Amino acid sequence: MSVLSILLLASCCTWMSQAQTEFKRVAEANVTLPCLHRLHLLEPASLDIEWLLKNSEAEPKVVITYAGGNIYHDMIEEQKGRVSFASNFLSGDASLEISLLQPSDSGQYTCKVKNAGQYEWTHITLKVLEKPSKPKCWKEGVASEGKEITLQCNSVSGTAPIMYMWQRVDAKGKVAFLPPSTRHNLSNPAQIIVKNLTWTFTGSYQCIASNEAGEESCVIQVTVQRKYGRPLETFELSLEKLRITRAGIRVYMYSATDL
Repeated sequence: MSVLSILLLASCCTWMSQAQTEFKRVAEANVTLPCLHRLHLLEPASLDIEWLLKNSEAEPKVVITYAGGNIYHDMIEEQKGRVSFASNFLSGDASLEISLLQPSDSGQYTCKVKNAGQYEWTHITLKVLEKPSKPKCWKEGVASEGKEITLQCNSVSGTAPIMYMWQRVDAKGKVAFLPPSTRHNLSNPAQIIVKNLTWTFTGSYQCIASNEAGEESCVIQVTVQRKYGRPLETFELSLEKLRITRAGIRVYMYSATDL
């Protein structure tokens, strides 16, 4: 084969491929996947553009295509009505716009532009992040003084990994410290064990589930019962059980039956 023949073959079969990039977007948002090309400068009538998606399927699926002067979209049922060319693809910008993103839109996208035997490729990985679903909080065990309870929460959906954090909140919604006897379950971060309960542990406990996309939370109310059945602040004393010492100190005398 002559040198001239090799040069002619190379000129009619040119391939240009850009490095693969990654986009991360939150579900329900919109995204524009860029695809800039120079092949519109050749023969406009022979310009072909095709966007492909490869996810869990074995073979790539066509998302949208332009050929023979026509646009063909809604090729994937799950993306019907949500994909379009973002700009004037005939002028060198074949970027793809996807609206109202869904987790099923995640995957590797390829923009293939062909004209007069020349090709340009753009590869983009799209990851659609879904924030945790609102978690469910629940309690296991008997909440009485001296006992222990387990607090647990769980989000049934969301992009992994999902992180969990427990905290105590007061009546005004301000964050407070967990009781000092709280133990975290290292094998299950969504679970805490509160040991040696006292009536002072009564209150609201909040679990926050979070990931890259956002967070959701749930709150559970814990009421610790005193051993003798009545909160400390509600018992009453009779005057007969009040005496004053020589030092002027008031001393209250009461028994378990007063509580």
